[in-house]
Amino acid sequence: MRRLVDNEYSEVWDNFQKNFAFRPSVKGPFPAIKEPDDAITFLLARDYDDDMIDELRNAIFSAFAECIPESQEFYYLDWQHECFALNNKTATDFWVNGFPDGDYAIFLSKDMRIGTFGHPWEYSICIFGEAFARAIIKQKPVMLAKVIRNAGGYDIT
Repeated sequence: MRRLVDNEYSEVWDNFQKNFAFRPSVKGPFPAIKEPDDAITFLLARDYDDDMIDELRNAIFSAFAECIPESQEFYYLDWQHECFALNNKTATDFWVNGFPDGDYAIFLSKDMRIGTFGHPWEYSICIFGEAFARAIIKQKPVMLAKVIRNAGGYDIT
């Protein structure tokens, strides 16, 4: 895992803003991004423990392992904090988890076609990229309490 430096940090956030029309706000409107056509958004469980967060994190990393080459980097963006590039070989060795614990928490492939968008005030996580979403859904993390939007039309049974 490596920290994004100034130019790369700005470039990644600018591209995220351009691709997702990011509208940060505590009070809405929700969603805070233009969710992709293949997205599914879950309400996060309000009664959770560290094991549930770890299960969600493991599902996200497992889905990345299924969907991108092992050495290819992907991003972890933490709103108003340091952001990182990591890959499947090193991701599990670090603390990042995608859970929006007071700030937006975002995982993105470099091409921004797959990832997650964790919203701390809607208390939700949007998962996008068809193969990526299906890989997470099939693992059924307990943290994903209820579907609140399902643009991709995924079967979650």
